Amino acid sequence: MNKFTNATSMDRAIDAKQLAILYVEDDEMVRRETGRLLESLVGRVFTAADGEEGLALFRKVHPDLVLSDIIMPVMDGLQLARQIKRADPATPVVLVTGSNDAEHLQQAINIGVDGCLLKPVSIGLLMQTITEAMARQLGSRELARANAQLSAYQAGAEEERRLVVELMGRMMRPEQLQDKQVRYWIRPTEAVSGDLVAVSRAHNGRLYVMLADSTGHGLPAALNLLPINHIFYSMVSKGLSVGMIVEEMNWAVHEQSPTGRYVAAVVACIDSHNRTVEVWNGGIPSAYFLGDNGEVHSCFITTSMPLGVLDRTFTAQTEVYQWPDGGQLVVFSDGLLDAENMNGEDFGEQRALQTLQQHAPSERHDALILEVNEFVGNRHAFDDMTLMIVDCRGDVRKIRPMNTPARDDLAVI
Repeated sequence: MNKFTNATSMDRAIDAKQLAILYVEDDEMVRRETGRLLESLVGRVFTAADGEEGLALFRKVHPDLVLSDIIMPVMDGLQLARQIKRADPATPVVLVTGSNDAEHLQQAINIGVDGCLLKPVSIGLLMQTITEAMARQLGSRELARANAQLSAYQAGAEEERRLVVELMGRMMRPEQLQDKQVRYWIRPTEAVSGDLVAVSRAHNGRLYVMLADSTGHGLPAALNLLPINHIFYSMVSKGLSVGMIVEEMNWAVHEQSPTGRYVAAVVACIDSHNRTVEVWNGGIPSAYFLGDNGEVHSCFITTSMPLGVLDRTFTAQTEVYQWPDGGQLVVFSDGLLDAENMNGEDFGEQRALQTLQQHAPSERHDALILEVNEFVGNRHAFDDMTLMIVDCRGDVRKIRPMNTPARDDLAVI
């Protein structure tokens, strides 16, 4: 197989027998002899006697390369090159002239031709020029093809992401999140959050809540939340204890998640009739029970490894607090506390607590969100940020309905 090899163009080997060349020359003898030479080297050769005939042939056969004399009747080579470059800038055009005319050469450069040769042209120089021109075109074609493939892949990936987000949105039961005792906010670092808020009431009226933070962020982290979300709602509907729910979720993550993928979580049960809150904390920053005056009545520190670390021998140990006058259970993910400002300073637990304590219970949710957003500014967050505040009163029927969550947060989206 005949190949042009070009050491100056990425050592690319061009299969000459796959090339189609349009050769335009008004001198019949030169056209015939050069045409025969080209036919012995490339796959197909089309010849024309002037630029007008060459342009018509170009539009018909769409050659890989155009080789043309400059000085010709009817339409010269410069006019032909200009028309071809307007029609298809990617087609290589090589011009041949019998004189070293600076004006013609400058015009050729302005048109954007891919090579200029002086007569008489040696076979070696002609082949080298054609090879270099074709190598550039092949590079452009490969780049365009790669860009098209990348665009197709991105479109496919985006469609898959959209479908997964929609599916997960349905599975996360957003209708359950409208409970009047709960306010929450999630600011994901990607389109899909690796944090989860779940809310459900048992038949006995007790309120169960969960804030979960999966290892990493984005879609891989979010997928890790699906099994525990299902277990949470299923077991709450049966009125099972916090400990049993946590132990079952731990085993599900342990068995179903890839190695190194864990889920930190707080699971709590609020019993308004008995004025108690039962909390299990595995790997989440300390949760707080704040009184209406901002006093910290109880701090629920992390007492266990995240879900999925331990096997069936794991036993969930919970903490129970009985409130005298009501208050709020406040839980936030580490992404909120670790959020950095433009100076690289963390938002921190102390700042979060101070913000909460300086505001009335009905204002704490919005105040903390505003404080975090102003602190971070335009800086991209490196982790999902989540806040959940649960109003705890003795008679839930007297609780004023709270506002729905801010729109930059959906349960997992």
